[in-house]
Amino acid sequence: MTLRKVISLSIALCFMIVLVTGILSYGTPYTKTVATLHTVFGLLLAAGVGCHIVNNFRSLKMYSKGNLILWIAVIVLVFAGGAYLQVEPFGSMMDFGAGLKATGKQEINPTTYEIIEMNLDKEVAISIDLLKSEHYWHPQMAIWTEDEHENYLETLFVSKATAKGLFFGGRTKQNFKAFDASKDAIGDYRRVNALPVWSHKRGVQYADGMYVPSTTDNFPDAITGETITSNFKLRTSINKNTRLRLKIELNVAFDDNEFYSEFDFPDDEVYHSGTGQLGQPSVVFEAFIDLEDGKAYYLMELIGHGHHSGQTGALFQDLSTLTTAKQIVERIVIGVHEKSGE
Repeated sequence: MTLRKVISLSIALCFMIVLVTGILSYGTPYTKTVATLHTVFGLLLAAGVGCHIVNNFRSLKMYSKGNLILWIAVIVLVFAGGAYLQVEPFGSMMDFGAGLKATGKQEINPTTYEIIEMNLDKEVAISIDLLKSEHYWHPQMAIWTEDEHENYLETLFVSKATAKGLFFGGRTKQNFKAFDASKDAIGDYRRVNALPVWSHKRGVQYADGMYVPSTTDNFPDAITGETITSNFKLRTSINKNTRLRLKIELNVAFDDNEFYSEFDFPDDEVYHSGTGQLGQPSVVFEAFIDLEDGKAYYLMELIGHGHHSGQTGALFQDLSTLTTAKQIVERIVIGVHEKSGE
């Protein structure tokens, strides 16, 4: 058997495996096994194609003469540019795949995927399907809606620790398990930098000038919940608003890096006093929902981060100083369904 035959058969087999795993990755929920197979055989396919190019270099060199190669290059660039810029039909194609993943009829293991239901009696049913990534670690979280002009409408969910002001001074990455078990800290405080975009957008300022709920704030229990520690699907509902923005703010504690550490922002007393928390700022995701566009699912996009010590509610779009904070979630899919259409 010649080397040429070995390479050709190997390329064909690798292509079949990459094709099948690519289809599975597009239309079914993420699994590490499928992702590993796709990656490994993708690399083998690339190696085989490289060998094929070497073996057939003279023929390819002949084929590249004339205008044909130019037309092929233009077509490839058009497809690459369209996919990169998410123009139609590429954007709709990916939204369709995200919808298939979110609605695939598969058994959900309750130990790895949590189902949460709250406030289901409004006009439009909303599902928020979050798949965590490698740096998803006990995040504080707020989910809220705004109108199309970014005016605050309502909060759908907020972590209880933020909603009730249940943070304590002295809690660190090294002692947090024993610390939370004993609950004997002196001097409780609110982490003003946990979810600053949400808290300022909500617009409730307290007597001490902070926008973060306190232990005495009568925050509605119906929209608060324990810290969600794994993948989840939150089912809730909203009042009908033809066009709106759904936003999610997440913050993982103790995730300092070279830009957000004990040596940074030396003049920011809040960042270093304990009312903040050393680490990267919150990250904010958004989906713009139009109930008249016929879509049932929307893929959320990372649009920016909050202030490092929560002093403002500004949204900063430059993500270049973030590292692990950009790896908190793998993807978030929003499902929308008008109940009146049932």
